[in-house]
Amino acid sequence: MRTAVVCALLYAATLPAPPAAPVPPAVSVSVSVTHGVDRADAGRRLDYRITVHNLGAADVHRARIEQEMPATTVSATAAGGTVDGHGTGRQKVVWRADLPAHDIQVFTAGAVLGAPRDLDTTAAPGTLRAASTVCVYAGPSAAPTACSGNLDDLPTSRSGPERRDQWVWRGAAALICALFVLGAVQAIRRGRARRSG
Repeated sequence: MRTAVVCALLYAATLPAPPAAPVPPAVSVSVSVTHGVDRADAGRRLDYRITVHNLGAADVHRARIEQEMPATTVSATAAGGTVDGHGTGRQKVVWRADLPAHDIQVFTAGAVLGAPRDLDTTAAPGTLRAASTVCVYAGPSAAPTACSGNLDDLPTSRSGPERRDQWVWRGAAALICALFVLGAVQAIRRGRARRSG
């Protein structure tokens, strides 16, 4: 019996090991987004250019590229993609594409900006931010493989809080000056009336 067990063990040791499950290559992707201007005015159309580069040695199938448009976007378009959300607010553009190994692909989208709403969150006096973010998702993962953003100043169409405060102080100063002048004029008239009387 012992001989049979030893023979079985020796035989099992000579068998080739079962093939290991293939390890998928790591996904390495970069993304950049630009629209070629320094300042984003309300009512202006921004033409975004999104560049996705598969840096890895393996193809990435059915990658999802998502662009969050600026919060003041009134309308958005995307060549070869779909636009989720309508009207002013959070609009998103989505593309699905295969990314061959070492390949670079370019996607384009457009956004027409409306006037900013929240004047209390100014990034600089009289300005707000127009921000857009692009992320690449490989497979069904909820975590992005790569992200990039674009940020611009968006001038306000109305005076900001600091401007309103300045006008309040100027108005108060003008009222005080007017009352002072009126009081001085009345004092001078009374003085003249006393002298002539």
